[in-house]
Amino acid sequence: MTPETVFKPSSPPGSEPVFAFANPGPREGEQKQYKQLINDELIRQGILPAHLADRMHISRPKLHKILKQTNPLSDDLRDRIFSELGMDHVRAKFCVALLHDPRAYIEQSVFLATESLKSFYLEVLTCRRGSIEVDLRPAVIHEAARRAYDLLLSHQERVMQNDQTLQA
Repeated sequence: MTPETVFKPSSPPGSEPVFAFANPGPREGEQKQYKQLINDELIRQGILPAHLADRMHISRPKLHKILKQTNPLSDDLRDRIFSELGMDHVRAKFCVALLHDPRAYIEQSVFLATESLKSFYLEVLTCRRGSIEVDLRPAVIHEAARRAYDLLLSHQERVMQNDQTLQA
Protein backbone atom coordinates (compact mmCIF):
# COMPACT_ATOMS: atom_id res chain seq x y z
CA MET A 1 0.00 0.00 0.00
CA THR A 2 1.32 3.45 -0.90
CA PRO A 3 0.06 6.95 -0.10
CA GLU A 4 -1.15 7.24 -3.69
CA THR A 5 -3.22 4.05 -3.54
CA VAL A 6 -4.80 4.75 -0.15
CA PHE A 7 -7.18 7.41 -1.40
CA LYS A 8 -8.27 5.86 -4.71
CA PRO A 9 -12.03 6.11 -5.24
CA SER A 10 -12.47 2.36 -5.02
CA SER A 11 -10.50 -0.48 -3.53
CA PRO A 12 -10.03 -3.97 -4.89
CA PRO A 13 -12.83 -6.40 -4.01
CA GLY A 14 -12.29 -8.05 -0.65
CA SER A 15 -9.83 -5.46 0.63
CA GLU A 16 -10.40 -3.69 3.92
CA PRO A 17 -11.18 0.04 3.70
CA VAL A 18 -8.35 2.27 4.92
CA PHE A 19 -10.54 4.09 7.43
CA ALA A 20 -11.98 0.93 9.00
CA PHE A 21 -10.36 1.41 12.42
CA ALA A 22 -13.23 0.00 14.45
CA ASN A 23 -16.21 -2.29 14.04
CA PRO A 24 -18.56 -1.14 11.31
CA GLY A 25 -22.04 -0.39 12.48
CA PRO A 26 -25.05 1.60 11.48
CA ARG A 27 -24.29 5.28 11.12
CA GLU A 28 -25.98 7.55 13.56
CA GLY A 29 -26.18 11.33 13.54
CA GLU A 30 -23.23 13.36 14.74
CA GLN A 31 -25.14 14.61 17.79
CA LYS A 32 -25.77 11.07 18.97
CA GLN A 33 -22.18 10.02 18.23
CA TYR A 34 -20.71 12.94 20.18
CA LYS A 35 -22.98 12.12 23.10
CA GLN A 36 -21.86 8.49 22.95
CA LEU A 37 -18.21 9.56 22.82
CA ILE A 38 -18.64 11.83 25.85
CA ASN A 39 -20.53 9.18 27.82
CA ASP A 40 -17.87 6.58 26.97
CA GLU A 41 -15.14 8.97 28.12
CA LEU A 42 -16.98 9.67 31.37
CA ILE A 43 -17.12 5.92 32.03
CA ARG A 44 -13.47 5.46 31.04
CA GLN A 45 -12.39 8.20 33.44
CA GLY A 46 -14.79 7.09 36.18
CA ILE A 47 -16.58 10.43 36.32
CA LEU A 48 -20.29 10.64 37.00
CA PRO A 49 -22.22 12.99 34.70
CA ALA A 50 -23.51 14.78 37.81
CA HIS A 51 -19.94 15.50 38.90
CA LEU A 52 -19.11 16.79 35.43
CA ALA A 53 -22.13 19.10 35.63
CA ASP A 54 -20.92 20.42 39.00
CA ARG A 55 -17.40 21.04 37.69
CA MET A 56 -18.80 22.89 34.68
CA HIS A 57 -21.38 24.85 36.69
CA ILE A 58 -24.28 23.38 34.70
CA SER A 59 -27.41 22.06 36.35
CA ARG A 60 -27.34 18.29 36.71
CA PRO A 61 -30.80 17.75 35.14
CA LYS A 62 -29.84 19.92 32.14
CA LEU A 63 -26.65 17.95 31.43
CA HIS A 64 -28.50 14.67 31.97
CA LYS A 65 -31.17 15.68 29.44
CA ILE A 66 -28.46 16.57 26.94
CA LEU A 67 -26.23 13.50 27.36
CA LYS A 68 -28.84 10.82 28.08
CA GLN A 69 -31.96 12.06 26.35
CA THR A 70 -32.93 14.03 23.27
CA ASN A 71 -31.95 17.60 24.13
CA PRO A 72 -29.41 18.95 21.61
CA LEU A 73 -25.70 19.19 22.38
CA SER A 74 -24.44 22.57 21.18
CA ASP A 75 -20.99 22.82 19.60
CA ASP A 76 -19.91 25.20 22.36
CA LEU A 77 -20.98 22.85 25.16
CA ARG A 78 -19.46 19.88 23.35
CA ASP A 79 -16.12 21.66 23.11
CA ARG A 80 -16.31 22.77 26.75
CA ILE A 81 -16.94 19.16 27.80
CA PHE A 82 -14.01 17.98 25.67
CA SER A 83 -11.78 20.52 27.43
CA GLU A 84 -13.07 19.62 30.89
CA LEU A 85 -12.43 15.91 30.24
CA GLY A 86 -9.03 16.55 28.67
CA MET A 87 -10.17 15.12 25.35
CA ASP A 88 -8.41 15.83 22.06
CA HIS A 89 -10.85 17.93 20.00
CA VAL A 90 -9.28 16.97 16.67
CA ARG A 91 -9.30 13.25 17.42
CA ALA A 92 -12.91 13.38 18.66
CA LYS A 93 -14.08 15.22 15.56
CA PHE A 94 -12.05 12.91 13.31
CA CYS A 95 -13.75 9.87 14.85
CA VAL A 96 -17.26 11.26 14.51
CA ALA A 97 -17.11 13.31 11.30
CA LEU A 98 -14.79 11.12 9.22
CA LEU A 99 -14.84 7.62 10.72
CA HIS A 100 -18.44 7.73 12.00
CA ASP A 101 -17.28 5.69 14.99
CA PRO A 102 -16.89 7.39 18.38
CA ARG A 103 -15.46 4.16 19.86
CA ALA A 104 -12.37 4.60 17.69
CA TYR A 105 -11.29 7.56 19.85
CA ILE A 106 -9.23 5.34 22.19
CA GLU A 107 -7.42 3.42 19.45
CA GLN A 108 -3.69 4.01 18.98
CA SER A 109 -4.01 4.04 15.19
CA VAL A 110 -6.52 6.90 15.38
CA PHE A 111 -4.22 8.80 17.76
CA LEU A 112 -1.35 8.50 15.26
CA ALA A 113 -3.56 9.47 12.32
CA THR A 114 -4.91 12.58 14.02
CA GLU A 115 -1.49 13.70 15.21
CA SER A 116 -0.32 13.42 11.59
CA LEU A 117 -3.32 15.44 10.47
CA LYS A 118 -2.43 18.16 12.96
CA SER A 119 1.06 18.35 11.47
CA PHE A 120 -0.42 18.45 7.99
CA TYR A 121 -2.80 21.24 8.99
CA LEU A 122 0.09 23.31 10.36
CA GLU A 123 2.01 22.79 7.12
CA VAL A 124 -1.01 23.98 5.11
CA LEU A 125 -1.22 27.11 7.28
CA THR A 126 2.50 27.70 6.76
CA CYS A 127 2.08 27.33 3.00
CA ARG A 128 -0.85 29.76 2.98
CA ARG A 129 1.31 32.32 4.75
CA GLY A 130 3.94 31.92 2.04
CA SER A 131 6.57 30.56 4.41
CA ILE A 132 7.50 27.42 2.46
CA GLU A 133 9.35 27.95 -0.79
CA VAL A 134 10.87 24.49 -1.23
CA ASP A 135 9.23 22.25 -3.81
CA LEU A 136 9.33 18.70 -2.43
CA ARG A 137 8.30 15.68 -4.42
CA PRO A 138 5.57 13.46 -2.88
CA ALA A 139 7.95 10.49 -2.66
CA VAL A 140 10.36 12.54 -0.52
CA ILE A 141 7.53 13.64 1.79
CA HIS A 142 6.22 10.07 2.14
CA GLU A 143 9.68 8.67 2.85
CA ALA A 144 10.33 11.37 5.47
CA ALA A 145 7.01 10.60 7.16
CA ARG A 146 7.75 6.85 7.13
CA ARG A 147 11.19 7.42 8.65
CA ALA A 148 9.75 9.75 11.27
CA TYR A 149 7.20 7.10 12.30
CA ASP A 150 9.88 4.42 12.42
CA LEU A 151 12.04 6.66 14.59
CA LEU A 152 9.10 7.48 16.88
CA LEU A 153 8.17 3.84 17.31
CA SER A 154 11.73 2.72 18.03
CA HIS A 155 12.17 5.58 20.52
CA GLN A 156 8.92 4.67 22.24
CA GLU A 157 10.03 1.04 22.45
CA ARG A 158 13.35 2.08 24.06
CA VAL A 159 11.52 4.29 26.57
CA MET A 160 9.19 1.43 27.51
CA GLN A 161 12.16 -0.96 27.90
CA ASN A 162 13.94 1.58 30.11
CA ASP A 163 10.80 1.97 32.23
CA GLN A 164 10.56 -1.79 32.66
CA THR A 165 14.23 -1.98 33.60
CA LEU A 166 13.80 0.76 36.21
CA GLN A 167 10.73 -0.94 37.68
CA ALA A 168 12.50 -4.29 37.99
